[in-house]
Amino acid sequence: MKIANISLVPRLLLGIAFLSAVSSLVHAQDKDTCSEFQQTIDSTYNFRPALLANEAERNRKSAAMDKVWEGVKGNPTGLLVCLRRALEDPKADAWFRFDGSNLLVSLDDSRTAKELQIKSYAASNLEDVDLRLWVATLARRGVEGFDVSAAGERWLAYPRARYFLPEHGGYEVNVAAGALFIFGSMDETQATPALLRVISQSNHPGREAALAILLNENTRESLSSLKQLDVSSFSAKARNIIRDELDHPNLFQPRSIPKTSRKEFLDAFNAWLNGNPDPFLDLVAKVPDGERDVVATMTAEDLPLVRMVRRRMISVGNQHAIEFYESFTRIIKTIVLKSASTKTN
Repeated sequence: MKIANISLVPRLLLGIAFLSAVSSLVHAQDKDTCSEFQQTIDSTYNFRPALLANEAERNRKSAAMDKVWEGVKGNPTGLLVCLRRALEDPKADAWFRFDGSNLLVSLDDSRTAKELQIKSYAASNLEDVDLRLWVATLARRGVEGFDVSAAGERWLAYPRARYFLPEHGGYEVNVAAGALFIFGSMDETQATPALLRVISQSNHPGREAALAILLNENTRESLSSLKQLDVSSFSAKARNIIRDELDHPNLFQPRSIPKTSRKEFLDAFNAWLNGNPDPFLDLVAKVPDGERDVVATMTAEDLPLVRMVRRRMISVGNQHAIEFYESFTRIIKTIVLKSASTKTN
């Protein structure tokens, strides 16, 4: 037995040495692959879309980027790690980070990939990106539970923050609407600190848009912040809005005999959160003023669900989503104040 054990030692050492050599070879191959891929990135993303002179240049650059996408999609096992490494480089080109992060998430829907995409979006030069795609993607990440507030602050500070929705009558998404899509899709605990940072800057161009969103949150933190807010530097219009919201909130009158039950609302809301809005839309068609039934049947216990539905609605990103958001904001206000009144009494 002793002789057998001794004879195993050289074999084990040889095995370890062999595995170490293989690991070093694989690492070297990976390093070479990523080095070549980085060279391709550098030669492809060496431009800014906003500065391209004509359609011929745009077509040429698009074709080159398509090759990068096709290459990574054709060899995800070998190149995804290289793509992540390139995107994580703090010196990476802003346009590459925007386009490359979209490529990454198209192949990897993990939390880390989406976090890297959000970080890349926040670092984007907004003159170069498709603003509609930029806002819509951030709203989608927001409703998934990610903090997209850094990108939202970028939007609020961007002087040309607007785009149009041709399929919705050419509706213009201005700075206020885009900010609502981004911040409204987020959990309020994530959005509130960012909104307050913007509001606290007296010369910030987006502070009144941020204020409007904060007024809609109706959480303990947002209401407390609003009551302590120095409004002297706001416009007269903004001061009046704040005063009206705090002193004379616009509420729904609960229907004495509801036409829709709490269970029906709960089922419809959960269906929407699971990707099926039809049950909710059926309720809307059946009872157009169903908000009165929501506030009559639902309580503070249901507020987390109502807030989640509101976030999902606004992430759709059009004028109809804004209408639903405003309606659900009134619902939340009514339930919050009804609950506070019940506790007082």
